[in-house]
Amino acid sequence: MNTAINKELLFCHFDGRTTPLQIELLREWLQTSENQQVYYSWLQEWEHQHPQIMTDPDVAYALFQQKLGASTQLLSTSPRQSQNSWRLRVYLMAASVAALLVTLGYLTWPYWGMRTIATDYGEVRSLVLDDGSRVTLNANSRLQIPRFHLGKASRDVFLQGEAEFAIVHTAAHDSFKVHTVNDVEVIVLGTEFTVNTRRNNTRVVLNRGKVQVRYPMPDQINTLMMKPGDWVTLTTNEQPKRGRQPVDQATGASWKNYQYTFRNTPLPEVASLISDNFGITIQLDDALTKRSVTGTFHAQSADELLQALVELFEFNVIRQGKTIKLVLSDSTKTLN
Repeated sequence: MNTAINKELLFCHFDGRTTPLQIELLREWLQTSENQQVYYSWLQEWEHQHPQIMTDPDVAYALFQQKLGASTQLLSTSPRQSQNSWRLRVYLMAASVAALLVTLGYLTWPYWGMRTIATDYGEVRSLVLDDGSRVTLNANSRLQIPRFHLGKASRDVFLQGEAEFAIVHTAAHDSFKVHTVNDVEVIVLGTEFTVNTRRNNTRVVLNRGKVQVRYPMPDQINTLMMKPGDWVTLTTNEQPKRGRQPVDQATGASWKNYQYTFRNTPLPEVASLISDNFGITIQLDDALTKRSVTGTFHAQSADELLQALVELFEFNVIRQGKTIKLVLSDSTKTLN
């Protein structure tokens, strides 16, 4: 009997056509993390080929009991055969439970297999990954990191919000991937860049090095390369918006030090930034929606940033819970 663990044997297992001996061999084979990664990869491939796969444990257990009952009817009722039948049932039950646990482990991997680091409104947090790479999370952001390293080919993290990355280049040239909520991937070897995934967009600003950005379009996956100073904004099913800024202005995210730098930035964009970082809704009257801001402001709270804007524009602040309305004073409207 060929007992090698290969794709053909695993596909037979996923189809429910493996013998008890083969199931026991699979259980022993799955004791190492490398084999678990291969198992999950081939299971995902098999699931794509068999979209009607059943993952309901109750139904699976009922079918198992039904098959077990049919098997026992074929056995002799002699004492020795009865004892062998009992051992076979126990063995099959254990193998079934082991297979079920492996399947459930795969299905619940995003919950127990990932470590989540999150920041609150107004909070900035820095961390060092296991490979030595540094990540700085902006306010109201979340980063998911695998708890277990099942492979050495790539380093993958999942970002919601905004973060700056300083990636360590490994001796094996392992790639580093940042996955975003709209299926955009930022792939790097060793570089510094910022990723913002807010409001259903992904914005990447490259500080140093080179990165490749992969993004989905209808019926295809497109790629683009970025050089220091490049920025790109990606929206689902839309062509990317690209541009450049002076390299000395792309040396890092100023919000790491609670500084906010604006260069002829429209006030509606500033209002969105305050909402994203501090959880406060800003409403602007029509006159203010046409204004823009230039300058660098230090603020650790929404009030500090709003105070700087009040001194700049001389508008009135009307508070209603977590909603703030900004209205130009009558004297300022007259001057304008």
